[in-house]
Amino acid sequence: MDGDPEVLSGGLANAGAVRRRGDAVERPAPPHAALLHAHLRALRERGFDGVPVPLGFSASGRRERLSYVPGEVAVAPHPPWTWTDEVLRSVGALLRRMHDTAAAVPSGGAAGWPADLADPEGAAAPGAVVCHNDVCLENVVFRDGRAAALIDFDLAAPGRPVWDVAMTARYWAPMRGRDGLDPSHRLRVLADGYGLGRADRAALPRVIEQATAVCRAFVERRVERGDAAYTAVYEESGRAVWDRHQAWLADHRRALTAALLTD
Repeated sequence: MDGDPEVLSGGLANAGAVRRRGDAVERPAPPHAALLHAHLRALRERGFDGVPVPLGFSASGRRERLSYVPGEVAVAPHPPWTWTDEVLRSVGALLRRMHDTAAAVPSGGAAGWPADLADPEGAAAPGAVVCHNDVCLENVVFRDGRAAALIDFDLAAPGRPVWDVAMTARYWAPMRGRDGLDPSHRLRVLADGYGLGRADRAALPRVIEQATAVCRAFVERRVERGDAAYTAVYEESGRAVWDRHQAWLADHRRALTAALLTD
């Protein structure tokens, strides 16, 4: 690819700042980029190819270079195929593959990793791995209708695997404002695709509530700092929408749990 770089759409925090040059993607480097690059290399060395290859940094160190991951990303407005059971099941399966591989990669503890969306139980939790923490629709690359890779690990941090499933479920399963989608069914499909164990299935609805509270605090901190992108989104949704969503999760906790545990 010659000429000017291609600006890649999608995402909120780095909107307009991610550019593709040939087989490489250049983007703002997070503060923990060196730690993150080492982790991504370790995942690939252990056989998980569903992450970009770190290629280094700009001379200033402010931008990172990663391999371009070919495939299709469901950016807004999200296409109809995004909401099929097959796609959702494949997202769960990809996340499980990443977690299984990450279990063999020491995180080095919580130090150095961002706390923004991290599991409050963190690296000290039994079975903790480095979680992605932001498996939204725009951060999954699909090939032939199946989730093939995860991108944008800026918010990754050590935590329980079920925390990462809960974070993923916030985008893919308990869907707000999506007519015709059954949240209980979608949560079950995600858990089945992941192969979630019974104890974690029983815990998942409450962990989703906990994750929602962490995400809300993250957005409100960004708004308080004057972040224009997050302020615009928050003004559109508002505190009342977060209140209703958190209330809905609490009110439907038993129904979601029953759907997850029904044989």
